[in-house]
Amino acid sequence: MVNKPSISVNKLGEYIISRGARQRKILRDRKYPDEDFNPGMYYREATEAVTSYIAGGAIDTSPLDNVLHALEQLTPEKIGTARRINSNIDSLERFNIMLDDIDISGADPEMGVHSPPKLTLFNVAVSVRPEIVLRSTVKNKSYVGAWKLHFSKTHPHTKESAGYVSAAMNEYCRLHLAGADDVVNPALCQVIDVASGTVFPGVKATKQRLKDIEAECHNIADLWPGI
Repeated sequence: MVNKPSISVNKLGEYIISRGARQRKILRDRKYPDEDFNPGMYYREATEAVTSYIAGGAIDTSPLDNVLHALEQLTPEKIGTARRINSNIDSLERFNIMLDDIDISGADPEMGVHSPPKLTLFNVAVSVRPEIVLRSTVKNKSYVGAWKLHFSKTHPHTKESAGYVSAAMNEYCRLHLAGADDVVNPALCQVIDVASGTVFPGVKATKQRLKDIEAECHNIADLWPGI
């Protein structure tokens, strides 16, 4: 059981646009996680391949090709492992179709750190953990942004849910990535939804979205003890 209220940023985006029953299911799954299922590890191979490709400048596809080839050679005996491997293969094949939509806009991409700080709102720890951090310099101004990946086919992002994720990443960049002379560029806070094959652009209107996020985190904190 997880005692302190917490949620991933992708699940938070889904939570905000969901009805009550689905919201409670999201919180219950987070508070009482399945020990045999780790969402963060389920798409590990696909995540590592995609982040390596983008961090390398989104030019050389060998990180994608090598991992895909290695996965296709595996013959796992356990059904659960076979399903996980097939899901990673499917994700990489889907991402390969999206390559023309991946635009780093002249920024310098790098991999996000493995154990970054969380975004805490009303005592709810939101795990943003952007896979890619982007930095650019335009007319002597330094800009920063971040990309979030999403692989789940069960609940792919919508424009609305991805907008909340983008706004949360914008705030995360402001608090944890931007230096004294850096400006957070909302256009660089994109959501790459591999499940739907969609690159959701960074949202510029973040103020109201952040108010919605704070309100929902307040609700999560109130609901958590009774879940």
